[in-house]
Amino acid sequence: MNISTILICEQNLKGLKTSYFMDIIETIDLKHRPFLSARFRQMNLYISDYTFTNIYLFRNISRYEILRKDCGTFISAYNRQNQNYIMPLDNPQACSPDTLRHLLNENNFFFPIPEEWLPFFPKDEFCVTSDDSESDYIYLTSNMASFAGKQYTRHRNHLNQLIGAFHPVQQPLSDDTLLDSLKILRQWQDESVVTASKTDFAVCTEALQKASELALWGTIYYIENEPAGFIIGEALNKDTFCLHFAKASKKYHGIYEFMFNDTAIKLQSQYKYLNLEEDLGNKNLRKTKGSYGPECILKKYRVSLKVGAE
Repeated sequence: MNISTILICEQNLKGLKTSYFMDIIETIDLKHRPFLSARFRQMNLYISDYTFTNIYLFRNISRYEILRKDCGTFISAYNRQNQNYIMPLDNPQACSPDTLRHLLNENNFFFPIPEEWLPFFPKDEFCVTSDDSESDYIYLTSNMASFAGKQYTRHRNHLNQLIGAFHPVQQPLSDDTLLDSLKILRQWQDESVVTASKTDFAVCTEALQKASELALWGTIYYIENEPAGFIIGEALNKDTFCLHFAKASKKYHGIYEFMFNDTAIKLQSQYKYLNLEEDLGNKNLRKTKGSYGPECILKKYRVSLKVGAE
């Protein structure tokens, strides 16, 4: 659905009335993949939000809409707290501070903004904050491929326990393995203490069903001829691979270590870094992701108007 000119911000400037037009082009759909994927490649960021898969899969939850301004393209969205935010799809240097200011109101903010973009927002007009639960975990692929050193002692032990007890077999994720992948996902959800409505069960299901259309890459693992786990993701930039989902049955102790290690071994010749995304404020997830020795925890900044700056 095309809707134009729905937001008009007006101000009086030197006696002249100046109108600022923002168009909502369309809600996100698969047809936007070529445009958005190309744009994300040009941006060359390390933030996991800037992938078409994340935008597409969470399109209904986050209510993503494409916005257009003279100086560039933006995405409007809503977070888990129902706060509106604006994602720039161009380096904000192309926009004047005046234009950036009129994209915002007292209730919304730009997000996720990488640190290198912060200088484009004058400190006397914009306020910068961050939330640790939204930060991405970035790992050296070589570290995950070797599990060397004290940092990985526990993970190395779990990996060896699995290999000692079983002989995992793997296959590339494909249409032929879809039913087995969905079986793993269902088992993972059944083992969860949280209902499906509060996990990523639905979006992961769609990712598996549309893996080819979304150009996702992944592997499914079998133990004793039974589907045991899978991992799926996509390139984030030229040297970083983003892992969107890793699901497995709890009955196979060490299966996650095996999947991460095997994936890193496969990818280390092409990608220097792995992005395992954010922890969403989940203490157990934060502890687990921290235990794998991230090279850095990448902050995503919120940039909002200072009071009285409109």
